[in-house]
Amino acid sequence: MSEPSTLKPGRGALGGAAVAGLLAIAAAGPAAASESAPSADLAVNLTRLLVKQGVISQAAADQLMAEAARQTASAQAASAQATAPALPPPAPGTTRIPYVPETVKAQLRDEIRQEVIQQAKAENWAQPNAIPEWTQRITLSGDLRFRDQFDQYDEGNVPILVNFAALNARGPTDLNPNTNPAGVPLLNTLQDRGSQMSVRARLKLRAEISDTITATVRLASGRNNSPISTTQLLGGGLTKKDIWLDQAFIDVKPASWISGTLGRMPNPFVAEIEGHKLSELIYDEDLALDGLAGGLRYDLFPKHGISVSGTAGAFLLDYRDGDFPDTSVNKASTKTKWMFGGQGAVDWKTPRVDWRASLGFYQFQYDRGLLSEPCALYTGLTECSTDFTRPSFMQKGNTLFLIRNILPPPGVTDYPVPQYAGLSFDYDVLDLTSSVDVKLANQRHLLLVGAYARNLAFDRGDACRYNELGLPVNNNIDANPCPAPAAGQAGSRLATGPNAYMGKVVYGHLNPYRWGQWSVTGGYRRVEADAMLDGYTDSDFHLGGTNAKGYFLNASMGLFNGANLEFRWFSANEVAGPPLSIDVGQIDFNVRF
Repeated sequence: MSEPSTLKPGRGALGGAAVAGLLAIAAAGPAAASESAPSADLAVNLTRLLVKQGVISQAAADQLMAEAARQTASAQAASAQATAPALPPPAPGTTRIPYVPETVKAQLRDEIRQEVIQQAKAENWAQPNAIPEWTQRITLSGDLRFRDQFDQYDEGNVPILVNFAALNARGPTDLNPNTNPAGVPLLNTLQDRGSQMSVRARLKLRAEISDTITATVRLASGRNNSPISTTQLLGGGLTKKDIWLDQAFIDVKPASWISGTLGRMPNPFVAEIEGHKLSELIYDEDLALDGLAGGLRYDLFPKHGISVSGTAGAFLLDYRDGDFPDTSVNKASTKTKWMFGGQGAVDWKTPRVDWRASLGFYQFQYDRGLLSEPCALYTGLTECSTDFTRPSFMQKGNTLFLIRNILPPPGVTDYPVPQYAGLSFDYDVLDLTSSVDVKLANQRHLLLVGAYARNLAFDRGDACRYNELGLPVNNNIDANPCPAPAAGQAGSRLATGPNAYMGKVVYGHLNPYRWGQWSVTGGYRRVEADAMLDGYTDSDFHLGGTNAKGYFLNASMGLFNGANLEFRWFSANEVAGPPLSIDVGQIDFNVRF
């Protein structure tokens, strides 16, 4: 029989309880003992040493080891229950692993990654580094619009109105009906035009050259090279449609507060709020400018959301042909038409209301027409000295005169008179704009916009500076408006003026391109004939140009993400001069990507 599990007196002074406690501490490992506690192997070796030295018997040692193991297991179970939240029982057929070492996790991740890569290569649906790095710095975007337009003319309109834009574009145009029985081009003033379907397509590529330089190129449709419209009428015998280089510019931004742009760029003087153009009083929204511009922005009071900004630029309008006159060895000096512009703005942004006010000034140099030197076309000349001073692009409204001083052939009284029309006045345009944007619930806005413009260079006397040789051929009240009325006299012999203003209200989402988004707009505009250049104004209101007043309405509704439906109505009459009332209705389906 084995002896009871008691310590023999004599050699050892350890009690059975002490031995059992030591074994329990050793068996518990790092979770129950300090770093200096014996390991499980040390406890076994100690027990064997005690048996060997006769302190305890083998049976007692086995009993103590078993008891120590039970105590350790019980202590670990109690500790786990106290620190770990209770877990629901595993579902049938599943195995719960309460702890996975980090080394095992890393190994599993590596194995899974390798398997996915091998499968991708095998099935050819992903290749590492297959896409060149430069493609990740290029973004493509664009939009497409389908439009149906209706033009309505009042039956009381003047029946005959010369189309001076076509006269210049086709010109020079012979004004003598005896030598040109076909006559001069005329504007449509009476015949309605319905269901004019058109498209507008624009595709923009933007490349990030570096952290400070980006390059942008945009292609656009258009039935001609008009600077203010990218609309392409459909039909035309199902012929293919033209694509034009609409924008091509480089942006340089060395710091967050300064920037520069070079090339054919979007108009930097037309501000936007969430893609919504604030004002179309002076410039059409599609107008791009050629040249260079720089901008500054400074947070004046950052805590209050007040900042100031400024933009200035020089923009080319037209060059004189370097071979002018092409039939002479004596070439004329180079002439370049410029527009210099600058605009300063103050922005005050708060969580509920944003306010913006801007002041701009735009000077157009060498754009006024000049009367030519006596021009003997009968000798075979095809050009006169001031042909270059005619407008590069026109619509209608500005006061004009005939710029060629044509000499009659000797002994002939009835001869061709091929003419161009030039601007009677200079244009230095002051531009004041202010807007208040009230942010409402559900991302809606109440936007109020007011704008005023004045041609500071307007001087009625300029229309008479050439006397009988340069009389205005439009906007006349009297057959001969020269000399101009003396100071203090009532009335005016010219149906023109230098002022323009506009006000509009927008309610809803400013850029409704999602289902549930919508907006409505209403406004009034009045533009006197020589308040600004008619060539760059909104091409929809009064079908373009100046000398127009009336109201406009707009309603937009988002259809789904990236598409909306828009209804637009413009009703405008002449400010002065012969009656010309034009209403324009448009239905647009817009898609962007």
